[in-house]
Formats: sequence, structure tokens, C-alpha cells
Amino acid sequence: MDMQAPSAALLSLSCIAVRDETPTVKTFRLRAGSGPVGFTPGQALVLKVPLPGGPVWRSFTISGGTGGDLELTIKAQAPGGATRWLHENLREGSGIEARPPRGAFTLGLRENDRLAFVSGGSGATPMMAMLRHLAQTDPEADLAWFHAARDPAEVLFARELAELQARMPNLTVAISVSRVAPGWFGYRGRVSRARLATAIPDLGRRQVFCCGPQGFMQEVRLIHAAEGGARMQFHTESFGGVAPAGAPMTEAAPEGPGFGLTVNGRAIAIRADETLLQASLRQGVIIPCGCGEGMCGTCMVQLVSGRVDSRPNGGLTPEEAAEGYVLACSTRAASDVEIRLA
Repeated sequence: MDMQAPSAALLSLSCIAVRDETPTVKTFRLRAGSGPVGFTPGQALVLKVPLPGGPVWRSFTISGGTGGDLELTIKAQAPGGATRWLHENLREGSGIEARPPRGAFTLGLRENDRLAFVSGGSGATPMMAMLRHLAQTDPEADLAWFHAARDPAEVLFARELAELQARMPNLTVAISVSRVAPGWFGYRGRVSRARLATAIPDLGRRQVFCCGPQGFMQEVRLIHAAEGGARMQFHTESFGGVAPAGAPMTEAAPEGPGFGLTVNGRAIAIRADETLLQASLRQGVIIPCGCGEGMCGTCMVQLVSGRVDSRPNGGLTPEEAAEGYVLACSTRAASDVEIRLA
């Protein structure tokens, strides 16, 4: 059986508009031929990007959408990668495939009347989707947003944020840049406890939604805890590249009890205490991954045989699970296992 993403779950999308947000960021407006696509603000799309060397699956948070259309706000990264391909090739009239919206980093987690968004760089995209939703459904929401950008030219959604502040009386926005330009009068420098305490004095009493680079999110988490914030009141989202930073790519013998793992016909070993993704990366078998927490669906693979302990965290639909798909980042082997890559 040739492994493909579930046909029932794929969306055929047409790009109907592209607009520049910053010198390195574009927003793509996409429309499904099958009709309006619903999503919960904060969720992401996993695009099938047709790179010259073969298609790759990459996760991008939905920044907004109306009338069933979806918008993705994407920063171009290194040449040859998926984001650069999208910037250079996805234009009005072209098409692309994707898995349906998914993810648990949404306002469905909201338990506190006081919210804080803390974002770095393109981590502003899920926050903007949630903010647009709040502007429509709860304009009186008590929300403080701190955003860190490289320089003033790279601040996302600056004009819209100013407009929303005029409409939402309890919304405060603080922006800090690490490279100052003439005429900039906002915060300066990287995120720090002192800077966050100034921008959001009651940070520890707010429920925090944080998105950005891993180091950024870890630092903000520690600051929130130092300010008295409860761990359950801090939520993160991050979609990365093919392998987590620091993942070893060399063969290593399993330690302790383990099983056999076959990936696309290649036999490797897996320890009982590691996920399919960890075992594969450890032995040089690349499985595309994003969040690493079972939310984004990027690492979806097909279970051909064997027993597993699979614990998706919103990144797998019931239909995909019924068809035998699992998420490599949140699945452990309970016997010898064979999987096929999407």
C-alpha cells in the first residue's frame, strides 16, 4: 500500500490574494474548492509544500479568515526551504493542498478573565487570530499583549493593533524591538523580567498564551512563574522544522528493554521509553515534525503493524485515527512496530 495522507482529510486550496505585511512576511488568503473551512482561532494548517526535491509537510498557524477563507501569515526563512518556496511561488490563482485546521492552542483553554498574550516574531499569528475573535465576541476582554520583534519594520499587524485598541477599551499593547530605528519610542531590547513587569505589571495573575522561538517561550515561562503565575495558567505553541534542536542523528544502541521499529522498510530499534519520532531521529531517519507535542499533525505516519500507546493532543482527527494514522511525536511502541511516512 502506497502511503499517502488521508484523502478524505486533504483540502484543495486556491490562493486568492497575497499581501505584504513586512519586508520578510506575507499573508496568503486561501479558499477551499469544497466550500467554507471552519477553524478555531489559534489552530494551524499543515500545508503540503511541493519542493523540487519532493513534497514536505509544514505547519503554519492561521492568522485569520472570514467567509470560510483562511489566512496564513508566513515569514520567509532560508533559501531552499518551504517558507521561501511559498513566498516565491504561491500567488493569486495557484493552488496547494493541506490537512484541515487542527490544534489545541486556542481560547478554549481560557479559564481566567484576565489574559496576556506574549509573542516573539511570527509567533504573533495565533495571537492575532484570537484577538480578532475577541474583538467580535468579547470586545470588553481584559487583555495585555507584549510582542517582541527584531526591528520596527518587522512588527506584525501594527496598524490593525492600533485600530483594535481604539475599539477594545481593556486591550493594552506593548512592543519591544531589539534593533532600534530612528523615531522608535517603544520598548527596546530582548524580553526580560523587568521589561515584562513594566509592560504587564500583573502578569503572574493572568492566563498567558505564549508563542515564539523555543528559548523565548522558556524564558517567558520562567518569568511568569517567578511573578507567581500558576503553571496551568501558561500555554505555549511552537511549530518548528524537521528535527528538534540538538536531536542526535547518529546510530545508538537501545538502552534497556526495547522493540523493533521499521520505518518505510528500514529496520531500526526503539526503546520503550522513547517516541517513534525520537527513535527515528536518533538513528538518522527524518520524520518531519512541528510542535513536538501532538498538536500540529505534521509528524503523522501510518501504523502498518504492531501495538502502540498513542496520545495525540488535538493533532489527529478521529477519521485519521480510524484509518490507522498516529503522531510520531506522541506515540510509543508497545510491541515491534512498522510505520510508513506520509
